Amino acid sequence: MERTVFNQIAKKLKKQFDNWDYNKAIKLSDSEAATRDYLIEPFFNLLGYVKMDDYTHEFSLPVGIGKVKKVDMVITLKGNSPAILIECKKAGAGLTSGNFNQLAEYFKTQTSSTIGILTNGLVYNFYSSSLDDNRILNSVPFLTFDLSDFNSSDIDNLVSFNRNTIDVAAILDEAEGQYFLERFDDGLYKTLLDPTRGFVKSVFTNMGGKVLTEKNYTRIFELINSISLSDALERVKVTEASNSKTGTVTTAKEIKCFNIIMTILGMSSRVKNIDLDRVSYQDKKYYFNIVVDGSRNKSACKIMLSDKSNAIEIEGVKFEIEKVTTQEVIKHKTALINSVCKLLY
Repeated sequence: MERTVFNQIAKKLKKQFDNWDYNKAIKLSDSEAATRDYLIEPFFNLLGYVKMDDYTHEFSLPVGIGKVKKVDMVITLKGNSPAILIECKKAGAGLTSGNFNQLAEYFKTQTSSTIGILTNGLVYNFYSSSLDDNRILNSVPFLTFDLSDFNSSDIDNLVSFNRNTIDVAAILDEAEGQYFLERFDDGLYKTLLDPTRGFVKSVFTNMGGKVLTEKNYTRIFELINSISLSDALERVKVTEASNSKTGTVTTAKEIKCFNIIMTILGMSSRVKNIDLDRVSYQDKKYYFNIVVDGSRNKSACKIMLSDKSNAIEIEGVKFEIEKVTTQEVIKHKTALINSVCKLLY
C-alpha cells in the first residue's frame, strides 16, 4: 500500500474511532446477538465492510453428512467463500481457550478461510495459520485490538484490514514473520537452556578444538549456564560499544531492541533486503536512535530505555512498552515499517 493511501485511511479511521460512542454501544450489548449488532458489526463497518455481500451472519458450515455448524459471522472478499471467520461472544465475557478451540475447529473445516477473529466486541484477537500446518490456527494472535485501551499505533495496524485495500497475502506474510520471530525467541532460549550437541561442538570449534571427545563435550555442556552466558554478553557489549564513534556505552537492551526492529524490517515484504544496510543506529546520551543512511536527520525511531521505564518514539509519537521483548516491540511494527519506508523511498 502506498504511503499516501495509508495515511489517508489511517487518518480517516482515527477520526471515526474518535467519533464512535462505543461506551454507549457496550451498554446496549446485553447478549451475544446484541454485541454483534451494536459493537462487532459497527467495528467492521468502520473498516469498510458495509455491504451485505461483504459479510454474512450465522454462516452454515457443513461438518458432516447432514450436519452443519453456525459460524457467528464471516467476511467474504471474493465470491461467496468466507475468507475471514469471526467467533463472537457477549460484551464483557472473557475470551477463553474453549472459545479459541471453537474458532480453530471452524477454521480447520472451512478450507477457504485464511484468518480467524475471536472477539467479545471489545477485544479483537486476529489469528492466522501455524507455521507447520496452514489448516491449524495458531493459538497466539498476531494482532490484538482493544476498544478500551488503544493508541494510534494500534489503529495503524488495522489499516491493512481496510475493505478497499486489503491484501490478504501481505497480511499473512506479516503474521508469519511475527510467528517466526516469536518461535525464534523461544528456540534461542531453549537452545541456551539445554544446549544441543551441535551447539556445544560449535563452541568447541571456536575454542580451537579439533575432535570433540565425550569428556570435552561434558565439560563444555556443564560450563554453559547463566553465569558464563552473562560474561559472554558483557564482552559482546564491550565490543559493540568500542565500535561506536560516540563513546556512549551501548546497552544489551538497546542492541536487543535494534535487532528485533531489524528482524521485523527484514521479514517485511515492503523493505528490500538491499536497503536494510542503510538502516543503522546512533547511540545518544538520552536515547538510542534508529536512522537511515547514517543521518541523524533521518530518524526512523528513538528508543528510550531505563530501569524505570521503556519507550519507543515513532514520528513524534511516544509509545510506552512494558519490557524489551519481541511481543512488545512487534505491536508497533506497522508504524516502524511505515517510518522506515518513508525514509528509504
